[in-house]
Amino acid sequence: MPSIKNPSIKFIFLLVVFFIFGYSFNYLINSETNEEEITNYLENHPEEIENLIDIAEEILIDKRNEIQKNIIDQSKLFLENQKFYIGNPNGTKIIYEFFDYNCGYCKRVFSDLIELVSEDKNIKIVFIELPVLGQSSLLASKAAYEAFNEGKYFEMHQKLINHRGKITIDNIKTFASEINIEPNLLIEKMNKLDVGFIEENYILADKLDINGTPTFIINKNVIPGAIDKASILRLLSSN
Repeated sequence: MPSIKNPSIKFIFLLVVFFIFGYSFNYLINSETNEEEITNYLENHPEEIENLIDIAEEILIDKRNEIQKNIIDQSKLFLENQKFYIGNPNGTKIIYEFFDYNCGYCKRVFSDLIELVSEDKNIKIVFIELPVLGQSSLLASKAAYEAFNEGKYFEMHQKLINHRGKITIDNIKTFASEINIEPNLLIEKMNKLDVGFIEENYILADKLDINGTPTFIINKNVIPGAIDKASILRLLSSN
């Protein structure tokens, strides 16, 4: 839970308290209430604290969601220009996934995403590379990027996301051979690759308070963690 030592959170917390006081105690409507009075009241009525915390958290969550939606609106062009996707390029049902190739939960939801694309021809799934699990993950993202330049992003994506265990250079070379990309040339290109495209993904993730993978954006809702197929369908149908 956020600490109320944070000035902005404390301000919201006090507003909630003022509201409850005004609603519950008529004498406060026509009198001034200071922080000392609030503190004294809470000390004498500890049962109110949990309710106050719940209300304050709801306010903070609503505010965070509003901020995230505004950021998504401001980042519309960036999201629309993402290159890595499957499904209908003109689909109106869009799922954005921030993912890491070494993330077990990302691997787990992949089969559901494939099913969604195969079952609904109006779905587009956009993969946003967010390598947060170390150098191995960064290497995997570089491999996927260079495979894209060879017209084989999804083939490499499948190999990487379905791999069990930490992804290594040897794994990448094997996958490259299997999809008819010259392995040593791929590694050479990876070593020269400017990772600016990944840095931009980090920046957006930071703005949206995304701190783990997978995280989805569906209808301007930011959903952290692995979610099942039914939940994704519900979110796609919501406005």
